[in-house]
Amino acid sequence: MSYMRDHYEAWITLLGKPHPVAEFMLKYGRDYPIGPDTYKGRRKKRKMCYENAAKLALNNSKLKYVEGKIACYGIPIDHAWCVDENGFVVDPTIRDNSDGHISNYFGVKFYTVYLAAAISLNDSYGLLDYFYAKRTAPKLYELGLENGQRWLVGLPLMKAKVLQ
Repeated sequence: MSYMRDHYEAWITLLGKPHPVAEFMLKYGRDYPIGPDTYKGRRKKRKMCYENAAKLALNNSKLKYVEGKIACYGIPIDHAWCVDENGFVVDPTIRDNSDGHISNYFGVKFYTVYLAAAISLNDSYGLLDYFYAKRTAPKLYELGLENGQRWLVGLPLMKAKVLQ
């Protein structure tokens, strides 16, 4: 079990009841490895990871948008990044990890068409936060990853399956 899975399990235990975000992340989230190109290239605006990763994914068909948490000095931090065709993290926001302070990327990968539609409907970047994604996140949590995305982009609902 990954460090972030432990984090979400602890979240549910501390609350003493189910929580839709934690349950969604435990069901659909996975670890993504840091690769040789994770921190290469021009860095985008600090503290704007959702916008940075969304724009990168929307402008590069070889990359997919992922949202979740990273472990920064062991502390879980909400974050967004992209993954390449091999599943390696491409992070347009974090400038350097030469000291290893980022130890884990754990998140959920989204269809690019869903990303674009959710940004437009919510008038905000970020897909998992109830405040910023108030028009889409509740339905995503209710229907699950696959059907929650299909609901928004108008595709027929089908049996839920984890995105590949």
